[in-house]
Amino acid sequence: MPLLRVEKLALVYGATEVLSELTFQLEPRQRLGIVGANGSGKSSLLRAISGEITPAAGSLTLSPRTRTAYLAQELEAGPHESVYADALHSRADIIQLRQRLAGLEAAMSGTSGAGLAILVEEYGDLQHEYERLDGYAYDNRVAEVLVGVGLTEADQELPPSALSGGQRRRLALARLLLQEADLFLLDEPTNHLDLAAIEWLEGFLRLSRAGMLIVSHDRRFLEHTADDILELQAGAGEWYPGDYRQYLRLRRERRAVRQKEYDAQQEYIARTEEFISRYKAGQRAREARGRQTKLDRLQRLAPPADDQQIRIRLQASGTSELIFQSDGLELVYPGPATPREPRFKAMRTFEASVWKLSVPAFTVTAGERIAIVGPNGSGKTSLLKALLGELRPRRGRVKTGPRVTMRYYDQHLADLDPSKTVLTELQDAFGLPEETLRTFLGRLLFTGDDAFKTIRSLSGGEKSRVALAKLMLDDAGLLLLDEPTNHLDIPAQEMLEAALQDFEGTIVFVSHDRYFIDAIATRLWVIDGGAVTQHLGNYSDLERRRQRVPRPGAGTEQARARRADQAIALDRKAAASTPGVEDRIDELEGEVRRIEAQLADHRTYDDPARVAELARAHEDASERLRALYQEWEQAAGQ
Repeated sequence: MPLLRVEKLALVYGATEVLSELTFQLEPRQRLGIVGANGSGKSSLLRAISGEITPAAGSLTLSPRTRTAYLAQELEAGPHESVYADALHSRADIIQLRQRLAGLEAAMSGTSGAGLAILVEEYGDLQHEYERLDGYAYDNRVAEVLVGVGLTEADQELPPSALSGGQRRRLALARLLLQEADLFLLDEPTNHLDLAAIEWLEGFLRLSRAGMLIVSHDRRFLEHTADDILELQAGAGEWYPGDYRQYLRLRRERRAVRQKEYDAQQEYIARTEEFISRYKAGQRAREARGRQTKLDRLQRLAPPADDQQIRIRLQASGTSELIFQSDGLELVYPGPATPREPRFKAMRTFEASVWKLSVPAFTVTAGERIAIVGPNGSGKTSLLKALLGELRPRRGRVKTGPRVTMRYYDQHLADLDPSKTVLTELQDAFGLPEETLRTFLGRLLFTGDDAFKTIRSLSGGEKSRVALAKLMLDDAGLLLLDEPTNHLDIPAQEMLEAALQDFEGTIVFVSHDRYFIDAIATRLWVIDGGAVTQHLGNYSDLERRRQRVPRPGAGTEQARARRADQAIALDRKAAASTPGVEDRIDELEGEVRRIEAQLADHRTYDDPARVAELARAHEDASERLRALYQEWEQAAGQ
């Protein structure tokens, strides 16, 4: 029996129909990714399933005794004294059993005879149920999940009301994961998670036995967690079997077929109407009337759905070859609040800590694309602001090349004035005529009176589009971007990626989006343990290197250095044992990337034979690459 059945569901907000006649079903343990542009009804669907809103039509049917857990986008602080206690109370059944067991223990200590025997029997039954629920391991599980989502031991001692919005979101995710639910309803679960927490969450969800509906704009996360994809567009839903990569391929193929069918029908209609017009009054009038009858009975195909996508084009002014140069930096910046224990616990306070970040010598030249990655709170934004000149290093300095003009994208969008309208925000910044700006804003889907909305009234995605507008109207040769894909839906992310790939200037950016990093970065600055290390390539390249050589674990600087030396020695030994393997691996990795780039080009699918040829070449190159990885790893192991 399906875990969830949705039949002809319609959701309406005011006069706007968000979804209409949506039908699908979810099987037990199935993980369904839900994608679509902002406003397509993804969150509304989860809210309807959770019971928060009532459908206008259709039905939502859960199988009997199905337990659901819903991660909403809007959250409130929990009522408990600490983050840990709040997470602990995720399982009310375990907490209640603990309290009953403690009560029976107290009662048994003051009872004897027949009364004691009754209490002992009841205690044994409750203890058996407690063991079945794995209650004795529950505390460790709570701690593991809290750390997994990125809440440190210091964070766990804070009251929930003291958490930031991002930390509160992580606590809500932890509470959900601790529940024994049959169906998880996850609305943007990766929001405010760093890369380590996202990868931990992927592993957790893959091991879970729950069915899932996953709304996410993180494409790599969907690729690693979803079994199938449901796309919402123009009020309707379309099911795609397979993971996210399969969805992208099938979507291109289906749309190409539909476009050809539509074009062919339109051509047939035009020819038929021309014939009817020419011969309706002549000798062939009877034939013309017959064709008119057929045309009237023809079931017209709807034109393929037109994706409303923003259009982004970024221009770069000329700069010197040198962008940044430094002999090394030491940055000091505020860390998270930590509890300070006084003599009396009731007087406990929290004080801010200070963190340091060591950055080795670096040079950034024109045209480079550098991604700064690392855990939340590790200093990524601080490093970006040191390059910008807004944060003064405690040691060292950053030399900026001549003629370097830069533009900063703030992840919190703090450079937008909430009291201004969209139009005045741009007019005040660039002094362009209203007509010019309104035409320009249309490219970012601000049409009609949208230009006169105040910034404070906009959604997160709309504010991001205003910030992107300011990037587009500038011609800075250097872009410093802090989480530029936050609040953007997948179509907007793809447009931004394309624009940045075509951008002729230099980009230094912070991101947790692995798809985005892979599309843009040519070099990584990885922050770990208060220090920055530099790596060539993108995030996938770094992951492949980490898989070839085990990642050094935590420890002292000396121990890390020893392990790094051992890894280098191991690398050299493997290379000596298998001469040329590293070169062949690099060559094949480049070949796979070239094939994938061709497969990602929609024009490739105009030639089915070429698609089949590329698919065979990709499979062959991937197989040879896996064999080379095994050869390298065997040599390293020996």
